[in-house]
Amino acid sequence: MELDALKEIWQEADKKNESAPPNNEIMEMLNKSPKSPVAKMMRNVLIEMTLIIVLFGGVALFYFIAFDKRFISIAWVYIITASVYTFYYFLKWRLLRSMQCVACQVKGNLQRQVNKLTRYVRFYLISGTFVVPVVFIFLGFLFYFKFPEGALKPIFPPVKELTIHTWAKWLIFLTGITLFAWWGNRYFINKLYGQHILRIKQLLSQMEE
Repeated sequence: MELDALKEIWQEADKKNESAPPNNEIMEMLNKSPKSPVAKMMRNVLIEMTLIIVLFGGVALFYFIAFDKRFISIAWVYIITASVYTFYYFLKWRLLRSMQCVACQVKGNLQRQVNKLTRYVRFYLISGTFVVPVVFIFLGFLFYFKFPEGALKPIFPPVKELTIHTWAKWLIFLTGITLFAWWGNRYFINKLYGQHILRIKQLLSQMEE
């Protein structure tokens, strides 16, 4: 019955050519409750951002201090990565906050915002997956730059002893770690955002029927 009432509200907004602010009941159902999909996603964004800043910042600080400062470049990689993702989290949080605006157009704006949020999450999945092998490749190059004679056989043998089998092992490892990262990211992103976005899309779809 509540859905039927919301459909009527939606239709009334259409009759006004979407020139008037949407009825508050729609936004309250979607966004106002602390248990709403948008509110949950906003909390998840803040938790993720805090974890990235604390964990990546801690690792960066460690490499700035340890190993006689020989691996400061690793620290900068973590700082840059944390900065990029912090900016990304800010954009996503700002988008989610705008979705709570009760004075905005519902039918037009909310659908566009959900589509934009979907693109943000897709970028998060792809970038979060491929950053893993990229970091391992960077660390491998850095290791051989610092220790050209190698020191961790059979993982990192001396450059002169590199064979096709070594490259094959590295390729298999990178493929495996990338697939694992892809699966893990898909699982957690669906838990944190995917299911909530789907819920909003289903509601919007039902309201158009």
